[in-house]
Amino acid sequence: MKSQFKLKVCSCQKDNINFWKDFAKALEFLIKRKVNFELIPDKPFQLKEKVDLFFASFSLSLELLKKNYQPIAKIKGQKDNYLVIGIENLEKIKEKEKIKILILNHPFSFLLLFFLIQNFNIDFLKILVITVSSYEEIFQKILNKEGDLGIVPEKRIKSYLNKFLFVKKIPIELSHYFLVSTESGLTSEIKKALLSINKNIEPLTLWEKEFIKNSHFLGEFIPKLVEKCTILETFLNSPHFGIGIYHDTYIYANSYLCNLLNYPLEELKKLKPEDILYYEKDKIFAREIVKRRLSGKLFILPYQEKTLKTKDGKKVEALLFTNTIFYQGKYCGMIVVINITKQKILEKLVNLLRNVNQILITCNSKKEFYKKICPEIYKILELKSLWLGKANYEKGIVEPLLFYPENLKLFKDWNFTLPFQKNVKIITNIKNSDFPYKRELLSLGVSSIAIIPIVEKEKIKSVLVLCSEEPVFMDEIKDLLEELQIDFSFAVKKIDFLSQNYILNEFIKDIDEILIICDEKGNIEYVNPFGFKLLSKLEGNLLKTNCFELLYLSKNILKELEKRKEGIRRIGTYSKPGKEKLILDLKISLIELGEDVKKLIILGKDLTKEFEFEKEKHALQYIDSLTGLLNYFGFSKRVSEVLSFLKVHSLFIIIDFYNFSYINRFYGLEVGDFCLKELAKKLNVLVGKKGIVGRTGGDEFSLFLINIKADEVAEWLNKIKALIYQPLKYKNQLISLEFNAAVVSYPDDGKTFEELWEKVNVLLLETKKKGANVIEIFNPLIENEVEQTFKVNTLIKKALKENLFVFYYQPYFETKSLKIAGVEALVRIKDNEKLVLPSEFIKHLENSPYLIEFENFNFRKNLENLKNWKIPISINISSKSFKILDFKKIFSNFKDTLSAFPFYLILEITEHTLAENIKTAKEILKTIKSFNIKIALDDFGVGYSSLNYLKDLPIDILKIDISFTKSLLKDIKTYNIVKTLINLAKDLNLKTIAEGVETEEQLKIYKDLKCDYVQGFFLSSPLPEKEMKNLLKTKK
Repeated sequence: MKSQFKLKVCSCQKDNINFWKDFAKALEFLIKRKVNFELIPDKPFQLKEKVDLFFASFSLSLELLKKNYQPIAKIKGQKDNYLVIGIENLEKIKEKEKIKILILNHPFSFLLLFFLIQNFNIDFLKILVITVSSYEEIFQKILNKEGDLGIVPEKRIKSYLNKFLFVKKIPIELSHYFLVSTESGLTSEIKKALLSINKNIEPLTLWEKEFIKNSHFLGEFIPKLVEKCTILETFLNSPHFGIGIYHDTYIYANSYLCNLLNYPLEELKKLKPEDILYYEKDKIFAREIVKRRLSGKLFILPYQEKTLKTKDGKKVEALLFTNTIFYQGKYCGMIVVINITKQKILEKLVNLLRNVNQILITCNSKKEFYKKICPEIYKILELKSLWLGKANYEKGIVEPLLFYPENLKLFKDWNFTLPFQKNVKIITNIKNSDFPYKRELLSLGVSSIAIIPIVEKEKIKSVLVLCSEEPVFMDEIKDLLEELQIDFSFAVKKIDFLSQNYILNEFIKDIDEILIICDEKGNIEYVNPFGFKLLSKLEGNLLKTNCFELLYLSKNILKELEKRKEGIRRIGTYSKPGKEKLILDLKISLIELGEDVKKLIILGKDLTKEFEFEKEKHALQYIDSLTGLLNYFGFSKRVSEVLSFLKVHSLFIIIDFYNFSYINRFYGLEVGDFCLKELAKKLNVLVGKKGIVGRTGGDEFSLFLINIKADEVAEWLNKIKALIYQPLKYKNQLISLEFNAAVVSYPDDGKTFEELWEKVNVLLLETKKKGANVIEIFNPLIENEVEQTFKVNTLIKKALKENLFVFYYQPYFETKSLKIAGVEALVRIKDNEKLVLPSEFIKHLENSPYLIEFENFNFRKNLENLKNWKIPISINISSKSFKILDFKKIFSNFKDTLSAFPFYLILEITEHTLAENIKTAKEILKTIKSFNIKIALDDFGVGYSSLNYLKDLPIDILKIDISFTKSLLKDIKTYNIVKTLINLAKDLNLKTIAEGVETEEQLKIYKDLKCDYVQGFFLSSPLPEKEMKNLLKTKK
């Protein structure tokens, strides 16, 4: 017998196993071969060996076709029926958006799906195919509502039949087939044997063979078709791009495109292809493209950026892909639209952020930054309008700062109430918002707005409102708008920083202080201009110099600075051989910029001039500037020092030049100064090393002669007489001087300077009473007067200590209205209810060591009243006070009051005081005036009177002396002098005050002469402080 013959039969025939055993024996007989019969396993079939004959189901037959097997016969009447099952009726299932159909993962199942769709009229695009591995899985998923329909063999449903509402047979006749290998060469022999074995086995008709063959093709094609249709449907219904198909007009558009352009589908179908483009140039180009496509030209235009136009005229930025397709029996154009409006906005915002940084570099102020950046925002974002407001916290609003276009005047009235939210606010649709200026914006065609607060130091400083005619401002771009907000706030902060840095740099350039920056090794990296100029006096090549060497700093200073965590101060003298000496006050600090970067910062003041000035000031404090002799303070200090160790008899002589004012008046101040300087020289030469010489008053010299015996006194006095009697020669003039002198001795008349000074001054007063050229030596006869001086000085000391000095205030009035214009402060001493008048103590006070202490009290008290009363107050300044007080130091302590009440303080200074040294007086007055203080010239016309004073000195008020007022009604000359003085004062822009007005007639004359102010007992006597205060209250 020939080789074995293999027969495999479908597993569904297991119930007919005997039939197939008999069949195998019969076949074995006919073909003369041993037939090996097997059932095909129920699991998925894989052909691993050569099989001669198959009896296989329709689905397996399709698989075997691919393995070069061909169907040759079938069993007559044997049919395989397939059912469609579901738990809902078919019409309800058809209404669903998607119909889930469960099938086996086999090409044959897709063939059945084809017939299902065709025979049950199901929309192909609605189906969603779900493939499974077994029919049992189909049953379970349908029952679990995981699918709508399933395709199963009829013979498999018996146990499930009552569980399904919908069960329909698929109207297609399918059978099991005998299949032989085309490679075996036994097809005819086997076919003949089959037909002989059983009369129910019949050959396949040509139609059946073609059906099987086409079914094989459809089984392969339909899955691919379903796959492509699924992709196409996904493509057409994508929520991310629009699809449109057009011929003469649009014939298809997906919902995305309709929504994007805001057209219902029926209206869109009436549009020509180019009608959706915004710009005319794009429409012209599109017409040519459409013409070519409709004529059948097949070509693709890759993605191009175009601007589309919505139904309501808005712009949409898009990428367009276009192609020619065949649709509905004709050539058409297809467009694919991707909305890139958001991306374009993002690009614009990114571009804008870049511009913010570029503009920031060129701006020095916020105003300049806003003026430059706002037009850029307007242009780059293609806005309809833009508004920028500034926060006004006093008014509680954000008010307009600038806006674009500049001709939109309605923006001028915009404002928002504070407090204002700090977050960016987006209004995508202004029409549906509650924005306060909605109506105005809608009239401009504005669709959406963004409100961006600009925050500085946790506080809103300004608000930017961006207005667009497109709905471009949406939540998706909020992050970028917030970045713009951060950049704006940073820009504003940076401008503040740059401004501060610029101011600081300019300040550093201009300050008269040293700034040095160097590394931790002492290498100089920067020196400001002042420091460079100053330190170049020590070292020529400054930037190549080490600061440790230049400023004599120890290298251990770094460790010291790190320990102390605060600056170190050094004051010292710095000099190099052959270089200028500098005195510097340095503060050295260490700054750490990072882990490894440390800088030394050295700030310094040049004290060289200050030390020289202090030296000069010290000298001026004790030296008379005119003669170079010791002044009162220098003389008293020097004599006191000598007295501390002196044990020998000595003389204290004071010389006062008799009627020296006559010299000044007759010859002039220049001659007077010459005489004083010459006398100083001669006295200095006369005394030499024998004693001390000083100019202790205007025309007063003091001598302290050491170790003078009793029999030498007369000799010394004769020498002094001879010196003074010798005429002084000034140019071609001989000038003779007269004098008075007083002499006291040490230790007989006193052991301290104060005792000697008081006695010699009392003695001098007595000497002056006896006329010119009298010298008096102290004797017991004037002891009473000395005692009186002691008493007064003791009272002055007590008054200062126990606060007994009080002020009375005599008001002066506006002449025309008689309203109080100001008050003059007049000092008194109130001791145990007794009022001591100035005539009893003022001369003693001026010659006492307590003068400066009193003047400080004087200014403090009266400036306090000035501040409380808010009325001008005049203070009298004595000749000695004018010369010895440091007005700059005194008034610096009252700077706030003097600034708050400018020109309310008036200093009254006598003409005699100013006449002593015009040049010095001018400098002192300049200092006083710098504190907003007025100067009144007292006693003008009584003594030295010179119109030069009025011309050269910064005087504000001219006081007409009481002596003129008394003679006003009696003497026509006095009247004319007063009249001239008042008119002259007006011409020089000076105010006038008439003193001593005691009658109505005097008041009337001053009114007629248009004197500015009047003062006197007729109007008011000096009043105690309390009464003055009450009077001012009633006048108010």
